[in-house]
Amino acid sequence: MGLELTVLGSAGSHTGVGRACSGYLVRHGDTNVLLDAGNGSTANLQRFVGFADLDAIVISHRHVDHCVDLVGAYYALKFGPDAGSRLPVYGAAEVDDALAGFMQRDTALAISDVYDLHTVAGGDTIEVGSMHLRIADAVHLTPAISVRVEVEGATLVYSGDTAGIPELIEVARGADLLLCEATWAGDREDYPPGIHLTGRDAALVAQEAGVGKLLLTHVIGSTDRDRLLAEAMEIFDGPVELAEDLEVHRVPG
Repeated sequence: MGLELTVLGSAGSHTGVGRACSGYLVRHGDTNVLLDAGNGSTANLQRFVGFADLDAIVISHRHVDHCVDLVGAYYALKFGPDAGSRLPVYGAAEVDDALAGFMQRDTALAISDVYDLHTVAGGDTIEVGSMHLRIADAVHLTPAISVRVEVEGATLVYSGDTAGIPELIEVARGADLLLCEATWAGDREDYPPGIHLTGRDAALVAQEAGVGKLLLTHVIGSTDRDRLLAEAMEIFDGPVELAEDLEVHRVPG
């Protein structure tokens, strides 16, 4: 099996009708990596693999629409059929504190009971099975990261939440697939700075980085998805799609 991306949740900031928040399963051979675990995403994860089948989890930042489902997964790993399993979790700064804060402080439970937590930042690399992951800093309201996944000549880049166009262009150069947040449609100037990208922004990154395909995600429910897609297609010369929950995308090498 080549490199595959399964969309577990593609909604931005909050869930939508039939759409969970950010979560993406990346698979190659026997290696399974979960990128983000937003609201509802791990319900979809279990359609494909169990929690104990994961080799690692990467969390782009501490906002709940990207990490809160790790709390539910904690209970599955602590008390379910896979009790005793441990998972490495690589997250941006403050993710560990956020996860610890979700747990009830008046019990003996601790997030470290099932997760080995590691803080990562731009320039770090992670080896998980057959995958090589390179971490880049992103521009957001909190410490955040983007992730470049490379395996056997195939490359997938996940933006996470970011407003950093130059930074994302650099990490996405030559990628076969860019999974890029596109929270808003229209002009960047119409929205608060330093938080998210528009569809046009995502397309500009894809064009400048010379990626093979652009997959738009993290679209909030109030955004006109058809308009967002059309605006991106005006700028990027390659194929552009909107991420849909439960879709599987094969990443060509």
